[in-house]
Amino acid sequence: MEWTDLFIDGSIALNQESIQVNGSDVSILIHYWGAQPDHYNNKPHQHSYFELCYIVNGEGEYMDDGHSFHITSGSLFLSRPFVKHQILSETGLEIIFVGFEIIKTKSTKKLIELFTNLEKTKKFIINNASQSPVVKLWTSILVMACDFHLLFNDCFQGLCSSFYSSIVGLFNEQQIKYKKNKEIRIYSSLVYQAKLYIHDNLSQSLKMSDVADFIHISERHLSRIFQDELGQSFSNYIKRERMRKASILLSDTDLTLKEISEMSGFKTVHYFTTVFSAEMGMPPGEFKRKLNQQTLLVPEYTETYLQSASIN
Repeated sequence: MEWTDLFIDGSIALNQESIQVNGSDVSILIHYWGAQPDHYNNKPHQHSYFELCYIVNGEGEYMDDGHSFHITSGSLFLSRPFVKHQILSETGLEIIFVGFEIIKTKSTKKLIELFTNLEKTKKFIINNASQSPVVKLWTSILVMACDFHLLFNDCFQGLCSSFYSSIVGLFNEQQIKYKKNKEIRIYSSLVYQAKLYIHDNLSQSLKMSDVADFIHISERHLSRIFQDELGQSFSNYIKRERMRKASILLSDTDLTLKEISEMSGFKTVHYFTTVFSAEMGMPPGEFKRKLNQQTLLVPEYTETYLQSASIN
């Protein structure tokens, strides 16, 4: 992989727009995106969050909890919360990095458990990672972020969600062994079908009976697998998806409130405004104004302003 200054430009764009990653199962608070073509040494330090680093080019040492690891082009390593670490290089490194943590109040029990396991993983450094999904998604995000209009696009959010999912999958690979029995495979398939149906029909009433009939199971069964697989009720999932779609439409289009309420599945503008205000802490009109002033995080819940930071 060759270094490009688009990594720097993309990081700056993402930091300026304070991109927060929100999916139906998890919300990620990103403290910073970074890219540095001439990183040498930093002091031993620790964070309260995760920091992922990838060496595009160069050679050095990564110190983690008192242990030394050789790093070179293609090395990918994850600093866990409250673990002291340090990067050393005499010749300099071309490096990209990102600091992040899960927002537990906006994430399902299953994803919280995955991130908790990630804090304890013994697999935190991977060599020859240039062809991994993590690196390919990451570098794509940085390059795409240079195109400003993509930053609030739903597809771009999906790309970011896939990036963070791939991190969890890669570094938890040897930590979590799921039972691959028939019931679990069926559950995952049914949830996938249900989520696709919901996504394609958010403008409709979306009764549980409709979704259950579509995937040929009982309402009781559907309710149970939503709770088991996603850690939340069917109705709560629908509400969060409607809020997510409404927030994206407010940020990414010039549609009227009536059009947005209809596309998000609300019967009236009044009901949409009432629910939106209760969930977001402000009416949709004010939400959109603050977006235009670039003072609000999107596309879902505003909880904490993201901070720009340095790797040092």
